[in-house]
Amino acid sequence: AIVKIKGDLTYLPALVAGALFALFATQLPSIGAGEIVEVSYPWLPSLGIEFAFRLDGLSLLFSLLITGIGAMILSYAAYYFSGDRRRTQLQWLLSLFAISMLGLVLADDAIALFLFWEGTTLTSFLLVGFDHHKAKARRNAVQALIVTGFGGLLLLLALVLAHLETGSWRLSDWNQMGLTEARLYPLLILCLMVGCMTKSAQFPFHFWLPNAMSAPTPVSAYLHSATMVKAGVYLLLRLTPGFGDHMLWDTALTLFGGITMVLGALWALRQTDLKLMMAYTTVMALGVLVMLIGIGTREALLAAVVFILVHALYKAALFLTVGMLDKKAGTRELTQLSGLGRQMPIAWLCAGLAGLSMAGIPPLVGFLGKELIYAGTLNSWLVTGAALLANAMMVVTALAVGWKPFVGPSSNPEAKDAPAILFWGPLVLGLTALAVGIYPNSIDVGLVSAMLRDVTAQAQTVDLYLWHGINGPLLLSLATYALGALMYWKFPAIRRTLTRFEKRNWRLDRLYDFNLSGAHKIAEVSTETLQNGRMTSYLRITFLGLAFSMWVGILFTGIDVPNSPMALGGADIAVLFLGLVGTAVVVFTTNRMLAITALGAFGASVSIVFVIYGAIDVAMTQLLVDTLMVIFIALALFKLPKVALPKYRDPVAAGIAIALGLGVTLGMLGVLDTSIDQSLADFYGAYSLSKAFGQNVVNVILVDFRAFDTLGEISVVVIAAVAAIAVIRAKPKGGKA
Repeated sequence: AIVKIKGDLTYLPALVAGALFALFATQLPSIGAGEIVEVSYPWLPSLGIEFAFRLDGLSLLFSLLITGIGAMILSYAAYYFSGDRRRTQLQWLLSLFAISMLGLVLADDAIALFLFWEGTTLTSFLLVGFDHHKAKARRNAVQALIVTGFGGLLLLLALVLAHLETGSWRLSDWNQMGLTEARLYPLLILCLMVGCMTKSAQFPFHFWLPNAMSAPTPVSAYLHSATMVKAGVYLLLRLTPGFGDHMLWDTALTLFGGITMVLGALWALRQTDLKLMMAYTTVMALGVLVMLIGIGTREALLAAVVFILVHALYKAALFLTVGMLDKKAGTRELTQLSGLGRQMPIAWLCAGLAGLSMAGIPPLVGFLGKELIYAGTLNSWLVTGAALLANAMMVVTALAVGWKPFVGPSSNPEAKDAPAILFWGPLVLGLTALAVGIYPNSIDVGLVSAMLRDVTAQAQTVDLYLWHGINGPLLLSLATYALGALMYWKFPAIRRTLTRFEKRNWRLDRLYDFNLSGAHKIAEVSTETLQNGRMTSYLRITFLGLAFSMWVGILFTGIDVPNSPMALGGADIAVLFLGLVGTAVVVFTTNRMLAITALGAFGASVSIVFVIYGAIDVAMTQLLVDTLMVIFIALALFKLPKVALPKYRDPVAAGIAIALGLGVTLGMLGVLDTSIDQSLADFYGAYSLSKAFGQNVVNVILVDFRAFDTLGEISVVVIAAVAAIAVIRAKPKGGKA
C-alpha cells in the first residue's frame, strides 16, 4: 500500500533530498574526469575566512550518501511516525541535520567546516533526545553532546593551530603545503585525532554511540550508520595528504582503530536488542576505517574509500529492516523473534541481502570490501589477525539479524510485511549492494579513482573485480566464513560468557558517569564557596583574583620602576596627606558613620588629583558618584542594627588589600616609565578644529569623538541621582518620610 502523500508537507524533505541526490549524480562524469567544483562567498574578509565549498570525489560520495539515503529515511520516517503529533518536528530536525552534514563534507574553509560540524552535534543531541519524556533518552543525548562537544573544542584548536602554521584557512591549501614537519604538529595532530575520534566513536570514546540508540529507529539509521558518525572518518581522510605519513599519525590511528574494531565486533555478540547489535557493528566498521587510514598504504586507502560505501549500503538497510520488525512484529529482541520469513518475506529479503553483504558473502559488494580490507592489512600479521577475528564476528551478527528472526516456528502469527513506503528504501539498498557486487566497476565511473586521488594527492587508476583468483585475501575470507560459522554454532554460550564478563568488568560508560558526578560535586562545592551570599566574601574573592593576575604580570613580564622619585609640590603633599588620613580613619575607627565620612574624604582627595592634572570632567563625575555612594551607605545604616565595627581587622583582608595596592602602584609606575604613543593625541589635535570645529581638544573628544562614551557616563550619573532621590523620598510603611 503506497501512502498518499498529496498535500502532506512532511514528505517534502524527502523529495528535496531526492532532487539533491539527482543533482549530485549529474556531477559524476565531470568529477570522475578529474574536475573539481569550487565556490566561495566572503564571510570575514579581514580574517581571511570565507564560506568556501569544494566538490571532489570524496565530498561527492558523502553528498550522494547523505542525500540518497536521506531521501529513503525521510520518507520512511514520515510514515513510521504517522499519527504521531511530533512527526513534522522530527522531519525538520532530520532535514537540519542533513544540511549540517552536507555543509560539513563540502566545506573547504576550516571555520565553515567547524560551523557545520557543531551543527551536526547540536541536531544530533536533539534527535537522540527526541523522546525527551524518557530519562534514558535525555541522559544519552546529553552524553553524546558532552563527548562530541568536547572533541569539537579540541578540533577547533587543531584548526586554529593549522592556520597559524600555514596562514590559510583552506583545507586544500593545508594538503598541498603538508604539515608533518610543522613545529606544532604533535599538539595539532593530537587535538585533531581526539576531535575526529570522539565524533566517530573510537576507543576510548566509543561508548556514546550504542547509548545513542535510544533515538527512534529512523534517526539511528541516518545519524549513526551512514552519515554523522563518519564525519570524523571523513575529516581524517580529507586531511590525510597533509597530515598523514607520519609515525604519530600512523601508529595512533592504527592502534586505536584496531582496538575499536575488535571491541565493537565482540560486544555486538553480547546484545539481544537488534538495534544495539547494529550499533556495535557500526563501532566495529568505524574502527576498520580509522585503522585503514592509519595504515596509509594505497591498498589500505582504497579499501577505506570503498568500505565507506559498502557499510552505508548494508547498515542503513539493516537499521530500516529492524524498524520494520519492531513495527510489525512488536519487538526487536532477538530472543523473541523467529519464523517470520513466511509472514514477512520482503523484510526477510531486505535483511538477507544486507546481512549477506555485511558477512562479506559473494556476489554482494560486502565481499569486495572485505577482500580489499584484507589486501590492505597484509603487511602486518597482527592487524590481519585482528581483522579476521572481527570479520568472523560480523558473520555471526549477520546471521543473527538476517537469518534467525525468519526461520523456525513463528513468534508472532499476527506479523505481516510493512507497506512499500517502509520497505522500498532497504530493498533498493540491498539490490544496489548486489548489483555493485556483480558489476564492481559500476562504482568506478571515475568516482573511486577520484576519491583515491583526493586522499593520496596522486593520480590513481583503479580496477575493481569480484574475483581476483586464489590469493591471500580469498583464503582469509574462507577462514572468516569457517570461524564465523563455528562462532554462530556457539553463539548462545558466547553471549552468556560475555554477559558474565560485562557484570564483573569495569566499563568506560561507568567512568563517564563517575567523571560527570565528580564534576557536579566540584560545581556544588565551588558554588557554595564562591556564592555564599556574603558581600565581603565576594569582594575578597574578586580583589584576590585581581591582585593575583596583576602580580603574575609583574613577576613574569617585569616592571621598569623610574629611578628618580617624582617631584611633589605643596598641593600634592596636601592631597596625599588628606588621602592618608582618610584611609587611616577608615581602617582604625570602630564608628561606622565616621568610617563612611572618612571614605568620602578619601574620594574627595582623588577628585582633587584629577582637578590638579586638568581632568575636570572626570573629577566632577568622581566627586558626584562618590558623594552619592556616601549618602546611600549612610541611609542604609539607619536600617541596620547599631553595631560598632570590630576593633581588630581581618589579616586576610589586610593582606589582599596590601597586595592589590602594591600591584596597582607598581603597575602605574611601570606605565608612567614607558614611552607613550602620541599618534592618537596627534590625531585629535589635528582634527579637533578642522573636523569638529572646536578649539578645546578635551571637550571635542568628549562631545564628538567619544560622544557615546560620554553619554554612558552621564547616564550613570543620572541613574545614581534618580536612585538617590527615590531613596530619600521613600516613606516607610505606616510612618512618615
